[in-house]
Amino acid sequence: MGKEKWLETGYRHFAMYGPNNFSINKISHEIGSSRASFYHHFGESDIFLDELLTMHWGIIDTFITAGKMECQNLLPDLYNLLAKYPVPLQFNLQLFHNRNVPDFNLIFIKSYAAIAKAFALQLFADALDLNPSYPGVFDLWVTVGEAWYSRLDPNDLSASTMQEHAREILQTVTRLKNSKLYLSLNQIA
Repeated sequence: MGKEKWLETGYRHFAMYGPNNFSINKISHEIGSSRASFYHHFGESDIFLDELLTMHWGIIDTFITAGKMECQNLLPDLYNLLAKYPVPLQFNLQLFHNRNVPDFNLIFIKSYAAIAKAFALQLFADALDLNPSYPGVFDLWVTVGEAWYSRLDPNDLSASTMQEHAREILQTVTRLKNSKLYLSLNQIA
């Protein structure tokens, strides 16, 4: 069995089960290949995980290219695009939930920042009528993103559900932005 099959199936397993329930034996059984084949291609599980993270980074790059072409507005465009990438989104969700592992945290942060820089931060700023070059806007994007990821159900990654989570969070941010507290803090700064 080829290396690509190991990577494709391993990627999906990581996305579905996370690092704590990730099993070379399960993958081997599913693809009908021996553990010897695994060790031939990867040597050890850490190398396999590194290759899965590299594979994920490549998918993020593809997502960014699609996002630049397809996303004109945060809602619904970004979430319609995310719905086309359910396994990579689940993979990223696993990285989010396992940020205590430095390599997982690094790839999660790098991918989130790369997507923001490429196109999403502008969409976010436009949706809230903010200046995207103001440093606090990126921090707000990260905070809103963490709230959004914390609401995701890996069993329901439909565009409508993801949009609803985003809409609820953005309404809260908009209420804060329009509040006297925000206005008074803005006058102090």
